[in-house]
Amino acid sequence: MLSSFYKNIYNVVDDPSLDQIISWSKSNNSFIVWNLEGLQREVLPKSIEFGKHYLKFMTELKFYGFKRIKGSAQWEFGHEYFVRGQPELLVKMMFKTGMKRIEQLAAIRRAKKKKAKAAKAKAEAEVENRLQQLRI
Repeated sequence: MLSSFYKNIYNVVDDPSLDQIISWSKSNNSFIVWNLEGLQREVLPKSIEFGKHYLKFMTELKFYGFKRIKGSAQWEFGHEYFVRGQPELLVKMMFKTGMKRIEQLAAIRRAKKKKAKAAKAKAEAEVENRLQQLRI
């Protein structure tokens, strides 16, 4: 099942009545926010997933796999599977983003486990050191 965020953002970007605020880029695989005030006033309040403020919207975009397009003079965001005229690719986008989140969580868990193991070894060494001092 496709997340409503993906459907909503696709529909907003694809809506020609909002082109003065947000629209597809010329490449058709990213979108441009042309008017931040209009976005906050007209677009964001219509979807609970977008958040009420532009910064929350940007956080959500990142969470859902969008990347800011570097080198653009505008606020441009894209994803390889966010393509004009191909909403069926949103499923791939959702899957890829979900897999990336799973990998990130696994890496965090591995790092925590490694840190805990190191802390345990350090504590055991400290206990051993104190025992040695008591024996002397």
